[in-house]
Amino acid sequence: MQEQQAPAFGIVDPLSTSFGNTLAGKFVWGNKLAVYAFRPITATTRDEPTEDAGKKPVNIHFLQPEFIFDDPILRSLIAEASSTFVALQKLNCKGYKADYMKISRTYRSIIRACLEKLQEAASSTESEAMEKYELYQQFIAIFYSVECVWHLSEILFLHPSTSHVVVPQLLEWVRFHFPSYERMATDLLLLGPDGSKSDDYWPCLKGLIMQGQVDVARALLQLQPQAGSAAYEIAEQILKTMPTYNILGGFSAQKFRSQWQYWLTDTERKLAANTLSAEPYLEELIQLVTGDTEIWNTQIQNSQYWYEHLPGHLFYTNPACTHFELGAIANAWLERWASLKSYDNIEHLLKHLDKVILNLMENNMHQVIHSIQLMADNQWFVTHLTDLLYNCGQLQLMGATSTKLRDSLLYEFGSNLMTRNSLWQLGMDYLEYCSEPEGMATLELLLTKIPIKTEKQALKILDICSKKQFINAEEEICKVQAKKSFTEERYGNALEWAIRSKDTFYVTSIADYLLKHYVQTGDILCPDVIANIGARMFIAPRLVFLAKYFDFYQFYRKNDFLPAAELLLNLLESEIIPEYFWPSLLVDTIPLLESKDPKIFFKETCCILQHLESNLMPLIEKKKKHMEKHPNEPINILKHYRLDNVEQIINLVRLACARNLSRAIIIENTLIN
Repeated sequence: MQEQQAPAFGIVDPLSTSFGNTLAGKFVWGNKLAVYAFRPITATTRDEPTEDAGKKPVNIHFLQPEFIFDDPILRSLIAEASSTFVALQKLNCKGYKADYMKISRTYRSIIRACLEKLQEAASSTESEAMEKYELYQQFIAIFYSVECVWHLSEILFLHPSTSHVVVPQLLEWVRFHFPSYERMATDLLLLGPDGSKSDDYWPCLKGLIMQGQVDVARALLQLQPQAGSAAYEIAEQILKTMPTYNILGGFSAQKFRSQWQYWLTDTERKLAANTLSAEPYLEELIQLVTGDTEIWNTQIQNSQYWYEHLPGHLFYTNPACTHFELGAIANAWLERWASLKSYDNIEHLLKHLDKVILNLMENNMHQVIHSIQLMADNQWFVTHLTDLLYNCGQLQLMGATSTKLRDSLLYEFGSNLMTRNSLWQLGMDYLEYCSEPEGMATLELLLTKIPIKTEKQALKILDICSKKQFINAEEEICKVQAKKSFTEERYGNALEWAIRSKDTFYVTSIADYLLKHYVQTGDILCPDVIANIGARMFIAPRLVFLAKYFDFYQFYRKNDFLPAAELLLNLLESEIIPEYFWPSLLVDTIPLLESKDPKIFFKETCCILQHLESNLMPLIEKKKKHMEKHPNEPINILKHYRLDNVEQIINLVRLACARNLSRAIIIENTLIN
């Protein structure tokens, strides 16, 4: 895996060149950075336009890190890992003791499955698109390194060993990540006796021995035609009687070392007696088993990775090595490997993965976390491994900063996912389980920033806000939806969203639009929505007026004049009538006043005349004065009525009131008599 280098970008901007190659930047959304030309201004700078003003274009350059999880294969990895992450958090929240080894292996199995899919995709696209092939190869290198480091972390920090002996697990780790010898041995064993004739036979045996796979090596030795000879019998006896340290065997480390030393002395005596000299390849295998320095140096010199043969060497020289001894042993082994390869500067020799593995063996947790943050996986690995180590109690060994470290990683990773249209739901989980208060506050804020494409998506987000009691976010989303629907001329939908937002300003503005549209055209928009507003009308006075006027409109259309007249009179007495609606409301009184069977009586008719004089006449005077001062400028008040039409309305209302008064006086006096 290549170490991630700090990227360098060349931004060519004409204005920036004029300003002395200066740029300014601002984060606009998530991790997207807007960069633009900046003119340095000091206290002595003259306040005047620049020479380039209006001549050169103003460019805004957007920069954003590459996000690898947009790839469908990696998106499945992040979804499966998120489920495992949430399951672990729920177990700890409920107070259950989680099986951390099982959880760690679940994470690793997800990575391995992803690697298999990437390898299949790479093999199928190699001949089609070289760029895609190279991208998949890059992903394979990244997640191979992730799995390798995770496996070693599992061995050193999660494996339930009371004695802290690590050699058996290290052998398993090497076999898992260097499987070529094991695969080669399988092929040779399938060939039977003919396998011993293969050119790969002895190199395979040597590799198996250096990986500690003694039993497989013994099986391969039986393929030899000379397997029954004295030399092979001696070699078989040596390998068969070699002591193996087992923490469950009931032997102490001291007793095992004494047994090992006895076996080693006996084996070296047999080698010194040249009992195997007739079979040089066989003799070399046994020398490897005894830890012969010269033979091992030859093999180390030919190895590609410094840690490739370390577990095997420990198996034959220090099989009871503990976790606490491993750091010093690893550094000594690294120096030995570098000197055999004639490298003076070890730092230049090691790749990033080599350094991470060394830090792990040194138990340098601070440096491990810092190093894995440099992997080009958008912080997926460091976030999940750190969280796992925190939950199992290993991260707390770093000190008081462990909780803040874990929370900061969850915060950054969750915030990054929330900015992706297809992954925001996964990002919620990480922010929700961040114990810092900033986690939930950021989650509430970022929910309002999600680009909503459909009503179904909006309702889904609102349901989340409701469950988490994000009242401000819920109102903000409703306002955005109301504005969007209004722009799309879906006025009923806009009114519904505005009411749900509980924002008086939004509700009033939409109700105003509906009322003004009625004033202009005589048609009421979205009648179904208005008819079902119900008690929600009380969110804004303008909405109350709209709902009540619609009720009057409905009564009037059904020729139900008595309740219509009562409702109209109630509206006239209210203080919620907008100025621009007075002409329309007073016009509506004319048919009721002209009815042969009076619907409005003497007292109410006088009230209508009073409203005519106190509310409509001042508006007429106001419009006249405005027109005298600004003859070419329209005025908002009564702009939908010509002045002569309004005066005609006034005369008609007065006449209708006079006629109704005469009828009302006669009828009311008759009833009294």
